[in-house]
Amino acid sequence: MPDDDFSVFVRRHPMDWQTAEYRASDLSRELFWDRTSGGVGSRTSHPALFGYVMCDQMLNGEVAHSCAHGPGPHRIKVCLVKKLNKDHWSDLLQRV
Repeated sequence: MPDDDFSVFVRRHPMDWQTAEYRASDLSRELFWDRTSGGVGSRTSHPALFGYVMCDQMLNGEVAHSCAHGPGPHRIKVCLVKKLNKDHWSDLLQRV
């Protein structure tokens, strides 16, 4: 992606209420479709777009991650929900 300066909004599960903002450049390079969320590994109702971020690089908001299982930062699996990222959805799909 030529310009990774835009913001993306992520959750640990598509239906989670907690949402965090990251820079697109903070996302793992490869995004992928999956049906298992990050964190507790809940099953999603349909395939969703996932990637990885570092838990301490968010710009705003929060995700369901506590660092309780060991010293951070951690690489965590997050979901990119289409309705929250509609302005850059086609850019994100180019990584899949």
